[in-house]
Amino acid sequence: MSTRYFTGRAGHLADGTPSAIAKQPVVAALRLGPLGFAGDEQADHRFHGGPDQALHYYPAEHYAALAARFPALARFGPGDLGENISDTGWLEHDVRLGDVFALGECRIAVTQPRVPCHKIAKRLDEADAPAFVAETLRLGWYFRVIQGGIVTPEAQLERVESDPAAPSIATLWQLRLDPAADPELINWLANHPALGRAWRGKFAQRAEWLARNPPLFR
Repeated sequence: MSTRYFTGRAGHLADGTPSAIAKQPVVAALRLGPLGFAGDEQADHRFHGGPDQALHYYPAEHYAALAARFPALARFGPGDLGENISDTGWLEHDVRLGDVFALGECRIAVTQPRVPCHKIAKRLDEADAPAFVAETLRLGWYFRVIQGGIVTPEAQLERVESDPAAPSIATLWQLRLDPAADPELINWLANHPALGRAWRGKFAQRAEWLARNPPLFR
C-alpha cells in the first residue's frame, strides 16, 4: 500500500456530537503548515489539533483487526478514524518518540500516542471499540510539523531519523498507565522535548506522585 492523505471539515456525528473524525482522501497537492494540512479541521480544540497534534497517523493494518473483532466494522477503512495519513508497515511497537519522517519536502516528528475517545465508539457505532483499540495497542499517533511545504498525493512517508533510546509509541502508552514505572524514566519523559506538551505535563504529575510515594519493592 502507498501513503494516502486525508482531510476533513468539522461536522456532527449521528447523535449530534461535533466531530471531524470522518476524513476524505486528498487528490491534489496541499500545503502542510504548523497546524496540519490546509483545509483540515477539528471540532473540539480542547482535545484535538494544535502543533503537537498537527497530523494523525493510523496504521491501515488495524482496520482488519477491528473487523475481525467486530464484523460490522468491515465497512470502515482509512480516513474513518480521523487519520490524516494512512499507510502500512509502520506500527506502534516500531515507531518511536521523536522519529522524523519525510513527506516529500516536508519533515514531521512523532509526538505522542492518540488517546482513544468516545468519538471512536460513536463513529463506529460500537461501544467496545475504544477499549479494544487501547488494550491491543492499536492507537495510532500524532506528528508535529518541523518543516512545512507542499505535499503531493504521490509523496511517500519515509523515516529519516530515529533515536533507538527513545520509547516506542506502545511503550509510551504502557508507561502512562504503569503505577510502578521507573521514576527516573518518568522524569526523563516529563522533560523530553519531542513529547507533546500535554503528555509532558501528565508525566510530570506522575514523577511528582512517584517521588512522594516510592514503591516498597522494585
